[in-house]
Amino acid sequence: MTGSSGLPSNIKVRDLPDGGAACARETRESSIELEVRFGDRDSDVRPDTGIDFLNHMLEMVAWYGGFNLEATYRQKRFNLSHVVCEDTGIVLGHVIRRIVEQRIPNGVASDGSGWGGIDDALAFAYVIVEGRANHFLELPDSLREGEVEDARNTDIVQFFEGFAQGCRATVHLRLVSGRDPHHRWEACFRAFAKALRAVIAPDPWRAGATAGVKGTLE
Repeated sequence: MTGSSGLPSNIKVRDLPDGGAACARETRESSIELEVRFGDRDSDVRPDTGIDFLNHMLEMVAWYGGFNLEATYRQKRFNLSHVVCEDTGIVLGHVIRRIVEQRIPNGVASDGSGWGGIDDALAFAYVIVEGRANHFLELPDSLREGEVEDARNTDIVQFFEGFAQGCRATVHLRLVSGRDPHHRWEACFRAFAKALRAVIAPDPWRAGATAGVKGTLE
């Protein structure tokens, strides 16, 4: 069932005064709220998803994305980290899509790429928001199995799949090098954040248009 905004009735997206956006999503499994704000930098971003490693990666998204981010996640039934990661990606996707929509009249890039690195690890990301939900993650098998800190690697993958779904964006993510699991994911999130920063950057030449030549995000 969809609401008047065209979104499913369990998803509420609202604009914030500083040009940011917020999204709340309710299901039988969970409740999550996430917002992206601009303006003065918040030096103490503390997302609360219940997964410390995911919280840390969201800090990377805010820091390298150039915005403030708050997230609060509450389980309703079972403690499923797969659901936490996917739901968090979905709502962040809705928020970024809304920010792009807000900026279309004055011009917004709508696509962008970024490199991220830390010590031994290097990664590349490209994101384009044009109404096509795809994810192409070039990751070694070792980042699709096992654990990193208090998270399962396969669940962190679900974050990016959820983002593509919520934003209706195409996400390319490639780990170039790295051995330490924490560093490998951190490089990926830094690259992803820089791509998001490029996606929402002003581009007056594109005023009233989108990255895709069809001229709509639908």
